[in-house]
Amino acid sequence: MTTQHSQSCLESIWFALGGDSALLSSVESRGEGSLPSTFAVTDLATASIGAAALAISELIRTSTQKLPTVRVDRRLSSFWFTWSIRPTGWAMSAPWDPIAGDYRTADGWIRLHTNAPHHRAAAEKVLGQRSNKSEMTAAVASWNKSDLEQTVVEAGGCAAEMRSMREWREHPQGLAVNAEPLVHWTQTQNAAANSWRASETRPLAGLRVLDLTRVLAGPVASRFLAGYGADVLRIDPPAWDEPGVIPEVTLGKRCA
Repeated sequence: MTTQHSQSCLESIWFALGGDSALLSSVESRGEGSLPSTFAVTDLATASIGAAALAISELIRTSTQKLPTVRVDRRLSSFWFTWSIRPTGWAMSAPWDPIAGDYRTADGWIRLHTNAPHHRAAAEKVLGQRSNKSEMTAAVASWNKSDLEQTVVEAGGCAAEMRSMREWREHPQGLAVNAEPLVHWTQTQNAAANSWRASETRPLAGLRVLDLTRVLAGPVASRFLAGYGADVLRIDPPAWDEPGVIPEVTLGKRCA
């Protein structure tokens, strides 16, 4: 079931990449359901996966002269936008630190991000050491959200005042983001690219990728490349330890 939102998202992404509009007809969307959200997350998931797969399909055509059809399942796309792994015989670690989350302030709401040890230390430098959300809730309650955001950030932490859509559109950062193009990309000439021969089964085989990205967006992008056959080497600091995301961001890669 292709929704108007997912089709619009697909077109926006594909055109931002400079894609040929004639190829969009080779993308089929099926399945039903949506992740619960104020925003059209499943439509974005379906469109993002569809656009990425269409780029792979276009690459295959350069070698085989055939354009494989892209079929995207809404339900599976939703799963891949949450967790791609369903453990058997072991359990995933909690993805969030015990005090990370949304808190009511004296004049609204704020989100504290404390997954990284130095981010939690910064928050506790401002609000005091807390062992659970109940204690942190009491500590946050007397603050104004903008003051707390600024104080935590100045302490080296990560906090964000929660704003309405109107407030975000009028905020300097919201204005800056809205002025950005959907995709930044640079096209270069590469002799090796001109002789590329992509197979239908592993179209990115032979491509070597050095993954120096962090958190989720970058690692998921390089995981996509690994899934289509690229040789991805992920490099992390010796003390890196995020047990809640390690199984997700290292899937299909070699790590060092």
